[in-house]
Amino acid sequence: ESLYPVRKRKFSTIMSAPNLKLTYFGIAGAAEKVRIAFTVAGVEFTDERIAFDAWPAMKPTTPYGQLPLLSINGGAPITDSGAMLRYAGRLGGESLYPVADIEKQLKVESVLGLAGDFDRAFTPCLYVAMRPTMFGYPEDYAKTPEGQATIQKLRAKFVAETLPTLLGYYTRLLKESGGGFFCGDTVTIADCHIFPQLANFQKGHLDHIPTTCLDTYPEIVAWTPTP
Repeated sequence: ESLYPVRKRKFSTIMSAPNLKLTYFGIAGAAEKVRIAFTVAGVEFTDERIAFDAWPAMKPTTPYGQLPLLSINGGAPITDSGAMLRYAGRLGGESLYPVADIEKQLKVESVLGLAGDFDRAFTPCLYVAMRPTMFGYPEDYAKTPEGQATIQKLRAKFVAETLPTLLGYYTRLLKESGGGFFCGDTVTIADCHIFPQLANFQKGHLDHIPTTCLDTYPEIVAWTPTP
């Protein structure tokens, strides 16, 4: 069942439905916003989910050693999740990504920029646990008592200091939109980006992140479907 109302996309005889394959791990990570956008748009795609134990063999075969990848009609893969999201938005029509209205498009892009700031702010909290070498720590750092203490400290500080500021921005945007979504009265690719971003904070799989951390923001709670 879709998170949002789904529109079945109809392609003209000039533009036939593309054959799409989205490749990523079976988690709600970088590709989740693209999965949601395709689903909301009613665009069919192959959702290929790679097992983590299969990744080491696959990694050297990818253009930049990372996922997600989007294959369109069997062509060279697209490697940037933001480009994939905008592509899905174009397939979904003007309401999902309103490129024909420059002011509406600018609004969507502005909200996407803020969502990107949110992702970057949380990155150290996430990747010190997943890829500690990115921050100069040993590969097994997260398994050590010192590493666990660092992860807890970073995440507690984020929840106490950074998250309230970011959620305040999101709350203001929802109030200003007046339509129930971040950019008006219909779902856009901005909503598709932010939904999995915030849902991850409610699932209980992030250590030291209380699942109640969004509860004091009623506009966000009302907007976010229950994970």
